Amino acid sequence: MRISNVRVRQVAVPRIYDTYCADPKQLKATINHGRSTYQIIEMKTPDGLTGIGEVSDIAPRMDAPSPAVLRDLLSGVLAGGDVLAGSDMLADAGALAGSDGRAWRGLYDRTDEALPGNWYPELRQLILSGVECALLDLVGKAHGIPLYELLGGRCRRAATVSWVAYLRGDATLEDELQALEREVADQVGSGMKAFKLKVGEDHERDLERVRLARRIAGPEAYIKVDASGYWEEDEALSRLRDMSEAGADACETPIRALSRPMSREDPARIEADAEGIAEALAKVRCRSPIPIIEHVADLGDAFLTALIRHRSVDIVNIVPCQAGGLRRAGRLLNAAETAGMPALLGSTIELGPGTAASVHLAVSSASVEVPSDLVGPGLLQDDVCTNPFTLQGGELAPFEGPGLGMALDEEKMERWSG
Repeated sequence: MRISNVRVRQVAVPRIYDTYCADPKQLKATINHGRSTYQIIEMKTPDGLTGIGEVSDIAPRMDAPSPAVLRDLLSGVLAGGDVLAGSDMLADAGALAGSDGRAWRGLYDRTDEALPGNWYPELRQLILSGVECALLDLVGKAHGIPLYELLGGRCRRAATVSWVAYLRGDATLEDELQALEREVADQVGSGMKAFKLKVGEDHERDLERVRLARRIAGPEAYIKVDASGYWEEDEALSRLRDMSEAGADACETPIRALSRPMSREDPARIEADAEGIAEALAKVRCRSPIPIIEHVADLGDAFLTALIRHRSVDIVNIVPCQAGGLRRAGRLLNAAETAGMPALLGSTIELGPGTAASVHLAVSSASVEVPSDLVGPGLLQDDVCTNPFTLQGGELAPFEGPGLGMALDEEKMERWSG
């Protein structure tokens, strides 16, 4: 099965409201101004198969290449490649500039080598994830099986989803609470039983939001807060106690040494002090009244190893596209499972193809026991697929077609072209 054509198109889809997270060091602000930008990768074969991948939620700070530049780069790596899993066929001489192109993993590795080292760290991972997704979609379609079968086989029917309520900019407390009340009530009405609230910048305001969410969602709902690394270590414990008393069940990224903007902007800085940061987080975790959750996908494997060694967290958050794709995300999930740590899948707010990839991983991974943040279908006003997901019931199940089980809607691709 040869790749005869690579296509990359860009779309910009509006969110249902402007969202942002706490950013303690103002590292190239992550506020989204109404729309999320994506690049959709298509890999086509002469016999009519198309593999779809997604470069998810590209922020302006990433200085992403144009679709034409990315297409040319991928064409040079992938054109003529044989992507059937386990194939021993070689690419035609010169088709991959010296690579044998034995299988999709080799093509992924060649893409990794071809991406410029000075590109924004998170962007490189997002592109690799999109490439891997398109390749795996092709392999699934060629064999006529859903993607979860390639990832180890299905172990659950669906992924449980946690709705994510973001900060709301310059809104007054009254306006924000009214908006949050409507937001949580609407989701409870649709069957949602788990929630994540972004917190950090205004502690008293955040406590009011947590109390409100608990009152609306009810005593049985699972509510976690995400401080995005806003708190200093010496204030984190008092903040965690307050959050617990207000009704939070868990807290994600409590300390500033693991600021989410820093992880995206300069992961090497965190990786260089993985042991020290893991020790600092362990000191917080051992005295926290609620479980601690931490992101691990956009940092090197040694970081998760350090967290495990120091027993620094209770739950790991793995964003597949920030991990560079499903294969590495699966490896992180396996490591967490071996260490006895449950996991959840995080999100950058993906469109249909990216959401589908995460859902296939979730239903094939035994360690994904905690509600995952796969809320793109609810936070985006539209999708670009013919069969978009909905969050009714608080769950997402994979579509049963081969590969991702999704196809692009050309009318919507044109509508949101950007």
